Amino acid sequence: MRFYVVFTLIFMLMLLVVLVQIHRQARQSRRAYVLTLLGGLFVSLFLASTRLMPESWPMALARPAWWLGYGTFGVVAYLFLYQVIFFVAEQLSRLVFPRLAPLLRSPRALLVIVSLTVLTVVWGVHEGGSVRVLSRQIHSAKVLRPVRVVALSDLHLGALTLDSRLTALVRLVQAQAPDLVLLVGDIVNDHPEALEPQAALLRTMKPRLGMFGVFGNHERYEGDAKSALVFRWAGAELLRGRAVDLPGTGVELLGVDDPGRAGDVTGVISSEIRALARDINPERFHILMNHRPHAWREAAQPLGLEVMLSGHTHRGQLFPFYLVVHLFNEFMGGWYEEGGQLLGVSAGAGFWGPPMRVLAPPDVLVLDVLPLNPAKAQ
Repeated sequence: MRFYVVFTLIFMLMLLVVLVQIHRQARQSRRAYVLTLLGGLFVSLFLASTRLMPESWPMALARPAWWLGYGTFGVVAYLFLYQVIFFVAEQLSRLVFPRLAPLLRSPRALLVIVSLTVLTVVWGVHEGGSVRVLSRQIHSAKVLRPVRVVALSDLHLGALTLDSRLTALVRLVQAQAPDLVLLVGDIVNDHPEALEPQAALLRTMKPRLGMFGVFGNHERYEGDAKSALVFRWAGAELLRGRAVDLPGTGVELLGVDDPGRAGDVTGVISSEIRALARDINPERFHILMNHRPHAWREAAQPLGLEVMLSGHTHRGQLFPFYLVVHLFNEFMGGWYEEGGQLLGVSAGAGFWGPPMRVLAPPDVLVLDVLPLNPAKAQ
């Protein structure tokens, strides 16, 4: 709950900056300004109320409220960005080109800012539904026959999820003809008890070797038991600190859960990976599911685990705000290789919060695990 309080306070601060700038640009009367501020307070409280809304309320009520609330957050975020840019430009122009300053705080400037925001938001909603496929191959003498893996993360199923987009994602995965589908955390976002229809769509992927998953931080927020139910509806076997051998492939699959709100996240995950690795077969090729791209260098690499698959970062989701996310995540998205070991970080196939992505398109990871000598493949 603390996170959502901070989230709402940040929203209120951004909205206040926007409203002050609008007051300067539109030259509002004091009465109009006060009414605008009161309206901003109402909008802020409405955004906060979406998360406080009981999950027992019907999805027909929750979905429009969440789209309106979080959609408004996205709009305000870009109004704030462009207003700050114009304000800085105005202050600089006072020093080098004073005649330009009045124009940068005029009604025309406000019109430009609103237009830029609308274009950005429209693009962001479009990009949020344009899922990419990031493919990679890896060869190993341990592998007995080719295995195609599709990794999905950060679907954030819940009130903001559109069935049409989820159906399109399932078709995209099926088009990759996967042997194995891995759900690498943050599949569940909210209203887990209402997610059976969405989970049923995931079940239709039916990969030949099965579907497996681990918990991300949002599953832990929603509660382990409720989140596990969604994975079961989807037909996915949870690997919570477990390893499973994929018969006839030479591949062993490992999974660790995200610790949720633990302080030393990297330390906790590293300990879980080390504990799990005590029982693995060194003759197998190992794929580790770990929601956050943490502990790759600290634990997975030293233990010789060939592949780690993660998500969590969303690539920051919204440009240029993802620069802040990058401060806390070295590996933002895509494929990374060091010393013959591979880390795959998905930007996620969904979104969190504002239902949009800007210059951070969603993706799925496709990994072909191949024998070193194809002629000997069984």
